Amino acid sequence: MTDFDRIPNQREKWSDAVSGWFDEAIASELPKLDGQPCQYINQLKTEPKNPLSQDIVWTGFSGTLRNRWGRTEALRRAEQLIPLTERMDGPGAYYVGEQWKHLYYRPQDEYCEWRTTRDEKGRILRVTFTSEPPEYWQALHGDRLPDINGNPKYDIPGDPKLLVDLYREHVSPDVELADLLCSEDLYDYRDPLKPRLVYAKGAYNPYNRWNTVDGIMHLGQPDNTLSAEIVLGADATVLRTTMDPGPGATPMVDADALIACAGYGGLNRASDPTIGASVHELAALGFEITIANPVGLYMDHLEMTGWAGPGGRPVDPAFFQVLRGRRGMVERAVLEVPAEEGYTVGDITIGGVPITYGGQVAECITMKIIGQVSAPGRFTNRPVRCSCAGHRCGACADEANPAFLYYRGCALPAFDYAQSSLLVGAAAGSGSAAGVGATTGGGAEPAAARAGRTRNGGR
Repeated sequence: MTDFDRIPNQREKWSDAVSGWFDEAIASELPKLDGQPCQYINQLKTEPKNPLSQDIVWTGFSGTLRNRWGRTEALRRAEQLIPLTERMDGPGAYYVGEQWKHLYYRPQDEYCEWRTTRDEKGRILRVTFTSEPPEYWQALHGDRLPDINGNPKYDIPGDPKLLVDLYREHVSPDVELADLLCSEDLYDYRDPLKPRLVYAKGAYNPYNRWNTVDGIMHLGQPDNTLSAEIVLGADATVLRTTMDPGPGATPMVDADALIACAGYGGLNRASDPTIGASVHELAALGFEITIANPVGLYMDHLEMTGWAGPGGRPVDPAFFQVLRGRRGMVERAVLEVPAEEGYTVGDITIGGVPITYGGQVAECITMKIIGQVSAPGRFTNRPVRCSCAGHRCGACADEANPAFLYYRGCALPAFDYAQSSLLVGAAAGSGSAAGVGATTGGGAEPAAARAGRTRNGGR
């Protein structure tokens, strides 16, 4: 995209911020590596030699909602805004305090978010999608961008007028600058004795009305950030094992057990386990790894196989219009049937079922990041033990719903099968019986493990 080209020095300062996030992510991995080098690189500091790119893909609809509520209820809930004092993946809050009760987000956590527009009869007229991270829009306003821990750090010029112009072009001509800014300091009172300033008065507000209640401009779910993607990539380069991490230890390969072991993202999401396992596999081959430039989260394409209009007529792929980005690297798009066709999105069927929720379209969207590897065999790192930091120390399943996983605190252990089933080329029945979520032995998989192994990323 070319927005930053219209602001002097904007692209350079944005690059500084992204480079800084890579440096911070690399530094955060070093204590986990027991003196070994980090395989994640900042390509502005370490130039890749003969790099190769690999798309890492997943579906656009929330695995968290689907696993927690079942598909039918998940499609309905995905359309409803939630206050930031309520998490979508279980009890707790993203932010604590009265102010956050009146700020909302979309419960869509696969780096793909959408808004469904209906007519007076409830029929779907259009579905608008975005994968643009909030940091990009903070930068357009000229805010000081945060480091990976949320502390303001990177100054960037910005252009508030351009910010408003883009909102007016894509959301509503009624947008005013004041609508997009924080009218007061926004504090997180998780620790009431030491409240943390999240957004200062006058800063860009990612949860403004035109990006939540009255429109959609960019990603708003609190975990859908560019810096989080960068950190996840770094976390996944640390090889993990449940065995004694000695010379004979072999890295894990199962995506769901791996994320439970490493604690680097949402257990139930389609994206995080898939990204993590893909990067981890490349790390096990000894590559140096990064995210290809331009660093971003993208919609790759909309799969329209099985789609039909009224009377079984074919649906024109041009109805899915790319508004920002480009084919294969889509940042904003809209699905809308031209008026002259005589029908609406709600009249389209997918596999014979009418589209009644935007989430049905999201299920057909392939999301991606573009991994980049170089220097095969440069690293010979040995795997380290599972992480046990904070609340993330293995996975447990909901007893009433074994398909839905939590970090710690539940009664039904997940991933208690033997280490041997996690190893590439390991003989059946060999290896330690220690599990990720528990220390029970045996090679049989519990229901939660079986559900997890086929749940995320189409595995």
